[in-house]
Amino acid sequence: MDGPVVICYPEVPIYPANHAADIDVSEDEAENMLKKVNEYFLLRGSSYTCFRISPLTRPKSFTFLLENHGFKRKSEESVMVFKGKRLEDKLKPDIKVKETSKSEMNVYNKLMFTIFEMPIEWKKGWDKLIPIWIKKGMKSYLAYVERKPVGIASLFSSMKTGCIFNLGTLKEYRKRGIGTTLTAKTVMDSIKEGNSIHTLQAEKGGNAERLYKEIGFEIDHTISFYVKSFHDKN
Repeated sequence: MDGPVVICYPEVPIYPANHAADIDVSEDEAENMLKKVNEYFLLRGSSYTCFRISPLTRPKSFTFLLENHGFKRKSEESVMVFKGKRLEDKLKPDIKVKETSKSEMNVYNKLMFTIFEMPIEWKKGWDKLIPIWIKKGMKSYLAYVERKPVGIASLFSSMKTGCIFNLGTLKEYRKRGIGTTLTAKTVMDSIKEGNSIHTLQAEKGGNAERLYKEIGFEIDHTISFYVKSFHDKN
């Protein structure tokens, strides 16, 4: 739609896959834009509307407008940018990371559902979404320990920026350097692709944020997701 960038995949009801971002309108236009985004999410069959708020959101009063319309902040994340060096030192030799082929995407998807504890009802939606991301240039990775796939990560490059996401490890294999190795590998590939910025998002103040700081990432800014269910009265 015109104006904000809108991502809406109701079959996968998580905020990163369903939100409006890049809000940049005047105060006079904000109310009408909010109405249009609400209508768009409703027409797509979503159960809620979600806005991604960043330091670049305009007008600055937009957060107050959302709150006046019944939106609530549901999630806050740190947007982190890699500033470190010597990534080779972060790679553990007993952990093998390889780019995922199309034939291995079922393994990747199965791990993703297990790692992030997603309900199986979302699988149909992911099966539609993943090929779209691949067509747009997404690269995915599997981490192996003793030939067993135990971790995943993805990388998307656009406008000299490498965005790392879906990074996780099976619960029983955590704290063994797998996440560190996956992160280092994806940043190294982002550098090879000619990106000058390498970024990822993590829950503000969470364990993942601390891990990424140790690898060489720094917090650039924070973002918030403001959400309102269509079942809310106000």
